[in-house]
Amino acid sequence: MQIAEEVRGDVTILRPVGPIDSAAAPRFEARLFAALAPAAPDAPEKVPAGLVLDLSAVTQLTPAGLRSLLLAVRQARPGAGSAAGRSGVRIVLAAVPGPVRSVLEEAGLAALLESHGDLEAAVCAASRQ
Repeated sequence: MQIAEEVRGDVTILRPVGPIDSAAAPRFEARLFAALAPAAPDAPEKVPAGLVLDLSAVTQLTPAGLRSLLLAVRQARPGAGSAAGRSGVRIVLAAVPGPVRSVLEEAGLAALLESHGDLEAAVCAASRQ
């Protein structure tokens, strides 16, 4: 699995490509947590406003990938992690393929995450601007 990253204003966009399975989940999780971290350890206010996951090229999402996503949702909540009191990072999904959406719904994660049909709408929803 490859993961492209882009920053637009106060939003970070991650675009994983391929399956997010037990082999890819550790890398996916590491990229999620890196995207949620402050740009500098001494500047917790530099956390992005939003994280958009463009899932258009994800071919499979297994329980290992779901676990990584759930941990990122917990980390993104306000006051989570070591930067207590910081505002949360809004995680928004974009262009979720039908089979991946079904997995998210079955796991109950679809109810926790805002989702948009296209990337532009997701970036607008995730931004503080």
